[in-house]
Amino acid sequence: MARLPLSRLIAGLRADPGLRANVSDRDFREGIEAAQLLNRVLIRIIEQTGVNRDGVLTAGDMRTISDALWERRNAALWRDFYIGHGNDEGDQETGYHNLQNDGGRLEFMGRNFADTVADAIYHYGFRIQNGRYYNEDGNDNERAADVAGWLNYFLNGRTMVYGSDAAEELVGRSYSNVFAAARNETYIAGGGADSVWADLGNDLILLGAGNDLAGGGDGRDKIRGAGGNDRIWGESGADRIRGGGGDDSLGGGTGNDAMWGDAGADTLHGDEGADRIAGGLGNDLVYGGDGNDRIRGQAGNDSLIGSDGADSLSGGDGRDSLYGGEGPDRLDGGAGADGIYLWEDRAAADTLVFTPGDSGRTNGTIDLVEGFVPGQDRIDLTAFGAMRITDLTHTGNGRASAFFDGTHLRIDRNGDGATDMMVEFTWVDDLRASDFILA
Repeated sequence: MARLPLSRLIAGLRADPGLRANVSDRDFREGIEAAQLLNRVLIRIIEQTGVNRDGVLTAGDMRTISDALWERRNAALWRDFYIGHGNDEGDQETGYHNLQNDGGRLEFMGRNFADTVADAIYHYGFRIQNGRYYNEDGNDNERAADVAGWLNYFLNGRTMVYGSDAAEELVGRSYSNVFAAARNETYIAGGGADSVWADLGNDLILLGAGNDLAGGGDGRDKIRGAGGNDRIWGESGADRIRGGGGDDSLGGGTGNDAMWGDAGADTLHGDEGADRIAGGLGNDLVYGGDGNDRIRGQAGNDSLIGSDGADSLSGGDGRDSLYGGEGPDRLDGGAGADGIYLWEDRAAADTLVFTPGDSGRTNGTIDLVEGFVPGQDRIDLTAFGAMRITDLTHTGNGRASAFFDGTHLRIDRNGDGATDMMVEFTWVDDLRASDFILA
């Protein structure tokens, strides 16, 4: 169903100083009445087709509206549309043509409001071919995607800016107070190398197949990359950013952001705030930035850098490198032969987490830990269940155990006396029971 009345279309026409100066009172009144009739027909056809139930109109939805009217599914609505649209044959103008091409000066989104925006919207009952409306004379008119974008503003309170397949720049604008501009905008880029810069509000930016640039501006923005090597900045606010395919560079900016690199060798910067970051597929480089961040490398050989704050780093699959940074961090290398480095802040109490299968038991398959400070940092082995810390060797008495041989932490998971998992610690002479967290 329609979300907002189309009265702002009428308000824009009434406020246009060019129409007031160039159109007779009679023609102005008849043009406004025609626009109001066209609005009523449009609301009815939107309700009948259900295209706006999700609160977003697309070019495909505009085709549905066009087909419903053009195929005369409701003869009364088609008659009212035909009367409201009118024509300008000969010397006689009827319907909305009383206002179209008659001196309107008001602009909306950089386009003439009466002659382009409103006129294109009021072509909603004509056929769409090759993505464009065709008027009563058989000539092509505006893009259906643009009409959908304009209607989303007037009906749903959301500005949507659609790109094409060419390289272009889509920029958030501050519109005339006549329209009480919505600050929640949607930008849909095309297939080219696009630049999309939003402004205030909670914006949605959907990038295309090219190597795109995007900035969310202020607000809680959602930005989704597709194919291509994209560069995306959330800027201020709690943003949600997905890189999509390609080798992307993502920056959260200020605020508590959520970012996913998805496929490709991505670089992700949490920047300020308590961020949640996932590298996704590929060999990713992730910086947590300031704040208490949660970082997951997931698949691939990832490098995770906690930076400032009490961070949680989880490498996932692959040969990952985890750097604790400043603050008391929690680090879990995950599966694969990982490197865990705690040199950045020797004064912070870090926690290393190991679970069954995290590390191997032969050189080249085991995890490496550097910068561990006994008596300050801790080793969490709770995932192994009940366990005892022993001296020099496994007991082999049927109970899981762990001991440190001066270089390696050796873990016997089942108490058979054999080493099932091993972790190398450099520059550590001894580990005591107090260095461990056990179940």
